[in-house]
Amino acid sequence: MDGVLLVAHGSLRAGADTTLRAVVAELNATWKVDRTEPRQALGCFLNYGEPLLEAGFAKLAAMGATTVRVQPYFLFGGQYTRRDLPQRLRALDRRWPAVGSVLGPEIAEHPAWTRAVMELALPAIDPSDPEQGCLFVVHGSRYEPAVEQVRRMTGRLREVLSPVPVATGYLDVEQPDVLTAASNLYDEGIRRLCVVPVLLSAGRHTREDVPRAIGLFQHRHPDCVVVLTDHLGETTFLTPILRDLVSKAIDLDSATVEATGMPA
Repeated sequence: MDGVLLVAHGSLRAGADTTLRAVVAELNATWKVDRTEPRQALGCFLNYGEPLLEAGFAKLAAMGATTVRVQPYFLFGGQYTRRDLPQRLRALDRRWPAVGSVLGPEIAEHPAWTRAVMELALPAIDPSDPEQGCLFVVHGSRYEPAVEQVRRMTGRLREVLSPVPVATGYLDVEQPDVLTAASNLYDEGIRRLCVVPVLLSAGRHTREDVPRAIGLFQHRHPDCVVVLTDHLGETTFLTPILRDLVSKAIDLDSATVEATGMPA
């Protein structure tokens, strides 16, 4: 049996893990029907939540898993996926030498992942409105891989949404922050703003930080209509992308896009 661990950061907020657990349940339901590739998926966390990574790995090993595919439930390549997760997996490999672990890429490395972001934005956007703009909210990171992935995301979204102005606002580390990014769009003449939280869980950032920043923006600019969409974890495209990531090595070219049936 192949084991699959979807590894999220974790949150102290009740209900923040709902989307992760829903994805795990859907993956298991799919693989239960497809008996040619027996797999068992579990959700686990690096911090704040149960089970932690080590407990999840131990459970799959006890169930008889000979390989554990560890799939980051992270969008971008920051310190958690590029430093902390590999370090902890090396310790687990030493503890269970008979169980091979394979670390998968972040979600943003899938060629179709921006389609999931677009699923949130498109219903809230009127491209024919010259005062329409779109703001994508991300966490932010000091790690260059994550910064580059955000740049690629923003560039792709600008292409798809053109001529609608697109901006990215950060919750931490980087600039511009959400309020500044929204205000910059307002200064460009935007009076109808779609705000998309590119966040995977319903934790503090999603429930409090984004609405607080947008509320302050609306207080300063009451003539601007703001539509705040669901967060990225709510999209229907996310599960197929994760299933594809854990099912095979990702080939970052057009062949993968054709195989998954999802546009880049």
